[in-house]
Amino acid sequence: MTEMPNEVHLALTGRITFEQDINVTQGAQVIAIVQAPTGLTRATPGPEPPGSPPELALTTEEGVQEFPTRAQPPRQSLPESPRHALGASGAKTAPEKITAFAAYLTLVEGRETFSHKDLRRLFERARERIPTHFSRDFDKAVRAGWIHEGTERGSYYLSDSLLNLLEDGYASHRIKRTGRTATSAATGHANSRRKPRTLTVPDDFSEIDHIPTSLDGVPPYQQIKLKRDRLLWAIKLAKELGVPALKSTDVTWLTDKLGDAILTRDITATFKGLHRDGLANRSVIDNAMRITEKGDEYLAAL
Repeated sequence: MTEMPNEVHLALTGRITFEQDINVTQGAQVIAIVQAPTGLTRATPGPEPPGSPPELALTTEEGVQEFPTRAQPPRQSLPESPRHALGASGAKTAPEKITAFAAYLTLVEGRETFSHKDLRRLFERARERIPTHFSRDFDKAVRAGWIHEGTERGSYYLSDSLLNLLEDGYASHRIKRTGRTATSAATGHANSRRKPRTLTVPDDFSEIDHIPTSLDGVPPYQQIKLKRDRLLWAIKLAKELGVPALKSTDVTWLTDKLGDAILTRDITATFKGLHRDGLANRSVIDNAMRITEKGDEYLAAL
């Protein structure tokens, strides 16, 4: 008498292709589903043999027909649209909205990976403004561990820790991310911000008690639009105050007193335009800047 094998090889072709070694009981369930009349969606599972696959699924025209060997807990319904996904997640900041759309692509649309373009598409579908600094906000979501980079360039995937985002929302994730903030506020840490830097008074201006913001025959400093013209204005003011040449380190201090500082890193590039047009020149000894006669005429014509 021939012994019945414990396993059979199942192969289905058509709208789908499915091949797998399964036990005889499961094979009988597959045949029952295929031959069942419309409306029958699953067969009654028998006892689970040792070592059998945990679950199988067959896709037919009526949808997915499941015959798992163990019961699965029901899953809450997922949002129907990207807009609903934002509401379900409770996203507030741009990185949170980006991650909520990443969850929608993963959990609702079934995408294993996604790109920046895919996320931007969902912002448009949800009638949500695309963040001005999208790349920067996306990087924040990556640094937070919510989104990970995929194996292919430009592809990303959602962190496993956020697979319940559209069901439970951001509440638990915000506690982890902002827990330190509450502690800092309680201990006064929030007030320990960096103190503003104080600029040392240059030696050439140590004896000057008042810095005027206007010059005879020249528009006030605050009315000057171009940065290079403001630099020329400050050089002329220094000359009027008895400082014939102005060093770069002194420019920042003086223009700060005038109400709109020109930072040291911007002075060299700004001065090049003045020197090119013959409005100012520079000492070869200490690089101090001086206004020329042409520069005086230029300011008077503003």
